[in-house]
Amino acid sequence: FDRLLIREKWIGTLSDDFTVTRAMKEAGLPILFVPKALTASPGECNFSEMLEFTTRQMKITRVYASGLWLNSLIGSGLFVSVMIASLLIIALSDGLFLRIAAAFTITTVSIFSAGKAWVRLQAVRHSLPDHGPDLKRQRLTQSTFWLISPAVFFYNSVAASLSRRLKWRGIVYELKSPTETVIISD
Repeated sequence: FDRLLIREKWIGTLSDDFTVTRAMKEAGLPILFVPKALTASPGECNFSEMLEFTTRQMKITRVYASGLWLNSLIGSGLFVSVMIASLLIIALSDGLFLRIAAAFTITTVSIFSAGKAWVRLQAVRHSLPDHGPDLKRQRLTQSTFWLISPAVFFYNSVAASLSRRLKWRGIVYELKSPTETVIISD
C-alpha cells in the first residue's frame, strides 16, 4: 500500500478498487482471486434503483477499465441481438430450417446460460456458507434473470457511452479521467 503510493493515487479518484488495480498492474504485481474474501452485501432494491446502481458501476468501469466496458458492450449487445433475431426468425420466417436453427440457438444459449448461473450460485454458496438461506432464496432469480441481465448490461454500457456523469448518495460527479473526478453538485 505504502510502496505503491495508493493513498496519493486515490486523490481525485472515485473508484478505490480500480485505482488499486491500475497501480498493481503498473507495478507488475499479480492480482489474485481469493474466494474467502467474498463479502455478502445483502439489501433490497427495486428495478429503478438496481438500474441506477448498475449504470453507475458501468460508467465507472468505462472510465477506469475501458476494455472491460467495451467487452460488456459487445458481449451483451451480441447476446441480445442473437436472442431477438432468433425470436424474430421463429415468429416471422416461413422457412422450416431457419425456424429450427433459431429454436436450436435459443435452446442452446438458454441451457448454457442457466447452467452458468447455477454454477455461479453454487460457487458463491460454497464461498459464503453462512449465507446459505439467503442464497437459497435467490435460486429462482439467479436461474432465470440470466435472460434479462444481458439486456440490462447492454443498457448500462450504452448509457455509459453517452455520459460520464453519475449520482451517488445525492452527489453528482463528472468522471473526467481515472485520476480526475469533479463534484458537480452536492
